[in-house]
Amino acid sequence: MTLSRRTVLGAALGSIAVAAGGCARPVSPATGGGDAKTPLNVGLLWTRTGGKLTVAESTRYEQGLRIGLSWVTNRTDQIGVRAITTLKADDKGSADVAVAAAEDLIGKGCRILAGGFTDPVALRLAQLAERRKVLFIPAMATSDALTGINKYTFRDGPSETQLLTAVKAYVKPGGRLVVLAADPGKAASVLGAVATIKPPSSTTDFTAVGKKIKALRADQVYVDWPVVTRRLWEALPAGVQPLTVLGARATWPSYGAAGGSLKFVTPYVDTATNNNAYALMKASLPNRRTDTGHAEGFAAAQMIVRALQFGPQDVDAMAGALEGFAFNGLKASLTIRPQDHLLLEPLWGGRLIWTGAAGVVTAVTDRLFDPSQTAVPH
Repeated sequence: MTLSRRTVLGAALGSIAVAAGGCARPVSPATGGGDAKTPLNVGLLWTRTGGKLTVAESTRYEQGLRIGLSWVTNRTDQIGVRAITTLKADDKGSADVAVAAAEDLIGKGCRILAGGFTDPVALRLAQLAERRKVLFIPAMATSDALTGINKYTFRDGPSETQLLTAVKAYVKPGGRLVVLAADPGKAASVLGAVATIKPPSSTTDFTAVGKKIKALRADQVYVDWPVVTRRLWEALPAGVQPLTVLGARATWPSYGAAGGSLKFVTPYVDTATNNNAYALMKASLPNRRTDTGHAEGFAAAQMIVRALQFGPQDVDAMAGALEGFAFNGLKASLTIRPQDHLLLEPLWGGRLIWTGAAGVVTAVTDRLFDPSQTAVPH
């Protein structure tokens, strides 16, 4: 489905719409609730110093956020006469650093914070948001603990249980599934595993893991590994089908030979959607390839504009405007569940293929999960 800019603008700005609860209404669209000299500051806590993958993810998120803000505001980056200004701080992948940086951003007038990128950092920032009464949008963090943690925290991507519920669709009825994860409890429960295996202390030798999986007579293995490495996938016994939540594009070559039989679930992958927002995003990126971080950053931008339109200085009004908010953008059919701020959203399933003489890895989607299929019971 192709979405016009008018449709997206209408969903995000909705100058005559009434927020959930029926009482909050947008501020004057002509002024943005203030004068032109007072910008609407938004704080982004991203990782510039730390793990390579986290730095790359936060870069893609920032791109999605920036392009999304331009899209929703019809390329003005303004609400009325007030400019939306994104103030950025390096959290260095540390919860303590992130909290200190967030305090500084709040002191500079930011009533909305986005970022986190890892569960520990996002959880600490959510606690800060409740204490300091600022809106917080955790980026790329999947911990279920963030769902409903407080009235000021809103997801812009899926939770762990939403992803696992989609993965369950690939589990063979009556089969023998083994979960390989550092913390396998949640996955084992949702997927119905016959056994769990924790990763070995050495990240270079996975022979023992392969032997354990074979001894358990597994026909499928769900892998939740913090670092994708070819050695892990090569150690899987022949005939065992791997399942996983797909990592960032940069990790795809590391799946190696196992990629041919791999079934993945992902919140978003390039070409999963084809609409005007996607065309703009793709054209705006240096390599013309979108990734999960872009989709979450874009959704966050839509949420930020909605919140600022309804309450630039009133965080409770911002929260009320987001509860129940339904919108379309890079991804369609997004709804923020009022009870716990879970983002009800489509997910995709698929496989990896190798194309061309250079063996370029491409993710091909063959399944769409409707938001209702993966919604976590409230």
